[in-house]
Amino acid sequence: MSKQSILLLMLLFFTFSCSRQEEGLFAENVDPVPNNNKNYAGSPDYLTDIGTININVLANGNYPGQNKPSFIKDISAPNYGYCHPDVQYFPDGFNGYKYWMVFTPYNGAVGADPDSKRYENPTIVVSNDGLSWSPPSGISNPVQRTVSDADSFPENPKEPRQGFWSDVDWMYQNGKFLLYYRGSFIKAKALISRGAKTESDIRKLLKKADRAIVRQTSTDGANWSPMEVAYTSTTPYSPNNNHILSPTFVYNGKNYLSYEVENNISHNFPGNDASYIISRTSDNGLDFSTFKKSKVVSFMNKPWADVNPDYAPWHIQAAYVDGYYFLCIAAGDVRKFTSDLLYLSVSKDGIHFKTFPRALVEKNVYRSSVFPMTTTSEVINFGAVIGFKNGVFKYREFQLNKQKLEDFLAKG
Repeated sequence: MSKQSILLLMLLFFTFSCSRQEEGLFAENVDPVPNNNKNYAGSPDYLTDIGTININVLANGNYPGQNKPSFIKDISAPNYGYCHPDVQYFPDGFNGYKYWMVFTPYNGAVGADPDSKRYENPTIVVSNDGLSWSPPSGISNPVQRTVSDADSFPENPKEPRQGFWSDVDWMYQNGKFLLYYRGSFIKAKALISRGAKTESDIRKLLKKADRAIVRQTSTDGANWSPMEVAYTSTTPYSPNNNHILSPTFVYNGKNYLSYEVENNISHNFPGNDASYIISRTSDNGLDFSTFKKSKVVSFMNKPWADVNPDYAPWHIQAAYVDGYYFLCIAAGDVRKFTSDLLYLSVSKDGIHFKTFPRALVEKNVYRSSVFPMTTTSEVINFGAVIGFKNGVFKYREFQLNKQKLEDFLAKG
């Protein structure tokens, strides 16, 4: 047998093996909990904006070592270009500020730019009133610079090479910030050069992946550790190089949970919804469950589907406080890569969620963030940063009653 024939057989075997591996790659479907059809008995005032947020910051689309003025944009008001907010709130302040937010410049003034992906980089700002924001002292924004075309690969042959970051999310746990975000169409060697050099990182990067979820940490919010890899969009973490979209993370006192949106582009999901939310677990906040050991989040109700049966979750953000898990869900026509509605869902086990029937926002909304501010034995006080597709952020506050949440979630 010729060398060419042997190579062809090896290629066919590898392709068949990968195909069979994909076919057998299923997340766990949990048993659903029936909807008790009880509404939340309180009146959460989550529909009223306190004001429009202004972030006094520059969006830098330069590659590392590059400093072209043409790739630096002032996105403070009225040139709004904000996207993907996530906020940590410190009642007594942290390094002089109560509000700490990570976001990416995108949408609005940035989204209209043909090079918009270059600006979608993790950016950190602080505030004491929730409305006026600026970078903290000592930080060099963005936390991660734009990926050069040499370090990128194209999404398809007709697309230019431009890897990018997106979908930032963070928490503050055990004296440090844990910042997660998604890298898309970035070569493994580029991720390694930016810090992903451990044996675990390299093992996770052995297969070419369209996307990777990475993490950096900081004790002061200004100086950040080198990049690490949490998981990627290839097996065993995701079927068919799925989008691993809008990953979001919480710590529940015992372990870390991640949530993400997976588009329904394979045979690995239970129904015909355009997307599903899956949950992973981790002991250390870095090594998360494989896809087969993850769980598909179950919803007792899906009010977005009542608005439009084609709607499904597009971007999400999670929060955990006093035994309650919350998902802030931007839902819309996922097959058109967009959202319009914003809902709040709550759970006691992190897997079975019930959604408040009334939307926080009914049109033109994108990934948004809710965050606990203060709690008592009776109530949870929240803040919210609402992200719109025109690049504007609005600030809200609202309160939820714990007993009424228990009644809302009660079985039977």
